[in-house]
Amino acid sequence: MSHEDPGWRPAIEDVWRYLIPILGGVLRARDTRREANGLVRLRREFVSFIPGLLFFLIALAFIAPFDREGGTWLSGSVLVAGLVSIGGALWVRGRGLSTASQEALAGSYQVAFFIGIGFAELAALWGAVVVILGGGLWLYMLGAAFTLVSLWLIAPTARDIARRQRDITASGSPLSLSDALVEMPPRGQPGGAPST
Repeated sequence: MSHEDPGWRPAIEDVWRYLIPILGGVLRARDTRREANGLVRLRREFVSFIPGLLFFLIALAFIAPFDREGGTWLSGSVLVAGLVSIGGALWVRGRGLSTASQEALAGSYQVAFFIGIGFAELAALWGAVVVILGGGLWLYMLGAAFTLVSLWLIAPTARDIARRQRDITASGSPLSLSDALVEMPPRGQPGGAPST
């Protein structure tokens, strides 16, 4: 059965919930578990990481001025973290997916996605550490810029899914990545990832 891509609207229509950290997290977790479409759940997870960058910026603004000098090694370390972040995101994009079954295909995409999130967040988190160590707020913003680029590289967009589908088809597999993601069961349900 072929499923149509639901687009990003269902993932961002309740974006206000991401701006209320505690209450929003409870509501988001409840809705994510109930959402039947696995691709919408994955995109909601993706969108939920972006407001955190703003929250860090607000918190760090109370710690350090924008232009405080912190030493060349601090800015260099943020650049290195940013390059590792982008390099990791590109590595994740190039990773092959398991085509053993529909469930394995969805699971391997989901694993690659969360590994990519980890790489993407590295630059912003290191930028926050550098601000705490004595750097200016601009260093966090530099790290956050690398994070946004890395997130864009691993986003579960229709274009990324189509690109990966071409690779799957070229390998001789009849599986559909879009169908696998849409039908992916929630964590804790039979066939889904284990709940934590």
